[in-house]
Amino acid sequence: MHRPAAVLAALLALAAAPAPAQDAPPLEWTASARGAAERGPEELQLSVSYRTRGGGSGMTSRPVALRELQGLTRAQVELAGSPVRFRLRREAGSFDCEGWFRSGRGSGHCDFAPDGGFAAQLDRRGAGRPTGWQQFSLALHDVGLAYLDELASQRYARPTVAELVRAGEHGAGLEFLRGMGAAGYRVGTLPELVRMRDHGVTPRFVRELDEAGIRGLSAPELVRLRDHGVSPAFVREMAELGYRGLPAGELVRLRDHGVGARFVREMRELGYDRLDTRELVRLRDHGVTADWVRRANARAGTRQSVGELVKLRIHGARR
Repeated sequence: MHRPAAVLAALLALAAAPAPAQDAPPLEWTASARGAAERGPEELQLSVSYRTRGGGSGMTSRPVALRELQGLTRAQVELAGSPVRFRLRREAGSFDCEGWFRSGRGSGHCDFAPDGGFAAQLDRRGAGRPTGWQQFSLALHDVGLAYLDELASQRYARPTVAELVRAGEHGAGLEFLRGMGAAGYRVGTLPELVRMRDHGVTPRFVRELDEAGIRGLSAPELVRLRDHGVSPAFVREMAELGYRGLPAGELVRLRDHGVGARFVREMRELGYDRLDTRELVRLRDHGVTADWVRRANARAGTRQSVGELVKLRIHGARR
């Protein structure tokens, strides 16, 4: 081969080879086997820790199917001491890892190599071109082109790279996006989807509310329920006591004022079985407890009304 041709071939080979991400930090991994013992591990709980740009530390942990870890076998995971090398490929790049496994648990180090065409693909789709650190983060949280396709199919506004990175870091990945879409929540923008995830609104939460009889709530209403501690269990318990189909605002009001299933049951045992939510809240706001009502009625020789009980509390009847 002529020298110019040889030089050109070498340059082309160098350009095609994956280069380490300039902004990718040193990575450490740990893993533990998941799956039925008789079948051997079907997946691993893989955790990756790293130093952040600000000098702090970061960590992500997620289940990964064993078949995704190229070069790692079930036998290596299960052996009582085995050096390993494996690769985890993502659309944004690959993690080349080495270390050891002993009886289903392992640890070691990884290097990240970005995919050279990924940044150009994001740019062509209008998201912008990621920095080295952003591409590392997208790979780490498995946010790739399939995520963009799903956003488009659900008619979300076109996201920026920064929004994609934040979605991955906050756990609003592809599985979450699809799950919320299947539950009927296609909220239109990625920041709004991330907000739901940050407040603990998940597909499971929506599904369990639906099973409890609460349906058709807006995204802000779901966030409000979560923020105020209105759980599907709370909704079910109140429904079983006859308080079915309450609006989201009324459920929040009950929860905020300390009205729960136990208080309702205790009041029913004392004969107060037809109280509406306004009366329940009024009693709780004035510190009325079941024990206090029992004593107050014993002194009066009769079952007093809600108004009379509240009046006693207002005028200082403590015992």
